[in-house]
Formats: sequence, C-alpha cells, structure tokens
Amino acid sequence: MLVIGKNPVLEILKSTPRELNKIVLLKKQNPEKTLELIVKTAKENSVNLIFLNYFEFKKFFDSKNKQEGIDQGVIGFIKDYRYVSVRDIAESNTKIQNPLILILDRITDPHNLGAIIRSAVCLGADGIVIPRHESAEINHTVIKASSGSVNYIQIAKETNLSNTVLFLKDKGYFITGTEMNCTKTIFETDFRIPLALIIGNEGEGIRSNLKKHCDFLVRIPMTGKLNSLNASVSTAIFLYEIFRQKNLKC
Repeated sequence: MLVIGKNPVLEILKSTPRELNKIVLLKKQNPEKTLELIVKTAKENSVNLIFLNYFEFKKFFDSKNKQEGIDQGVIGFIKDYRYVSVRDIAESNTKIQNPLILILDRITDPHNLGAIIRSAVCLGADGIVIPRHESAEINHTVIKASSGSVNYIQIAKETNLSNTVLFLKDKGYFITGTEMNCTKTIFETDFRIPLALIIGNEGEGIRSNLKKHCDFLVRIPMTGKLNSLNASVSTAIFLYEIFRQKNLKC
C-alpha cells in the first residue's frame, strides 16, 4: 500500500518503522527539513531509501494525485493495514478509567474517516470500530488525511455493529448515539463513564438497529440557518466535550 506525503510517512517512521518496506523520494537540490528528517530517521531504522528523478518519480501517480504527490516528494510503501477486533480493543482498555470507543456507522468518505481518526487520537479516544461493509477502508487517502495518526490508535473492522454494541454493553460500556433531533445536548450530559459513542453518516444518521441499543442520545446545540455539520467536524466537537469533562476544570 502507498502512503503519500511527508507527515504521514514521518509518523509511520516514528511509530511503526517496521511496517515500511521502502521509501521513495524525489531528488531535490535543496531538500526541506522534513525530508531531511525522513532520510535520517529511515537510516536509523534501516528502512530502504530510493531516490528518483522527476520523470521516474511521477510514474507512481495517476492523474488525480500526480501534482500533490510530486509536490510532497515522498512515498512510503507499507504493508496492508492490520485491523484488530473489538475484543482486542476492550481488552486493551481494561485498566483505563472511563475508556472511550468510537463506533463509526457508514462513514464512507476517506477524508472524513481520516479526519475523524486524527481527532480521536488528539482528543484521547481509546479505539475505533468501523463496519466491514459500507465504510471507507484504511488506505493511503485515509492515512494522509489523518496525518499518520492511524498508527496511534487501534481500529477494528466488524461484520455486525449490533453485535459489537451488545458486546460492549456486556463489558460495561454505556452506548451513546448522536441524534440532532433529540432533546439532550452534549453540555447536559455527563460523559465521565465507560463510553461507546456511535457516529452516523451525514445523510442518514445512525441506523435504527443501532439506535435501539443506545442508553441515551445526545446532540450538539446549534443555531442559524443550517442545522447539520460535516461528520468529522461533529465528531471532533463531541470528542472535545468528552475530553473537557475528563481533563479540564472549566
């Protein structure tokens, strides 16, 4: 699998360098500091480096991402992403006080998924679950959109999210759904509990078979001519309020 971009490749080098098979770089007379750091870190971790001229380098890209790839000047070749199971995530969280797991219901846009993963890592989520079908996969677009943060959180892919929710309930998690038409807002809700937060897609929200398992539904209060947010933006708002309640005295 290809990973395009300086920051995503550098984050993989920092976190899981063994996942990199090789790094291909565009030869430059005056490489910037980030590229110099990539070369230095790759050598320290014995990652194979290949330097190519412009004409050889551009062959790796199709018409959609050619210019972006050339501008970035670096490609990482990594092993296919290794998903875990929700059981693995739950077991990893046993010693965490009030863990938080995100359940993403049909987030099909890879840029949205990448942005959500980035927010989840920055704001302290302890795992992410996506469905096996009707979801974006972890690919080079998601990795780039996440700025490489996929390497800092466990992500599970499950066939049946209803069973996943029931499993987490059995493990002591409270199931929270996001619903813009409910009465309770995020500022009226105590999130200092073991929590599984379900995020639905922008068009249809959370599926009814998941919503019926929720212990409570919450919404972001909004005012103005529009009453909906991009899925990654709304997720970040939910995550920040949970983070604030757990960590800040304001």
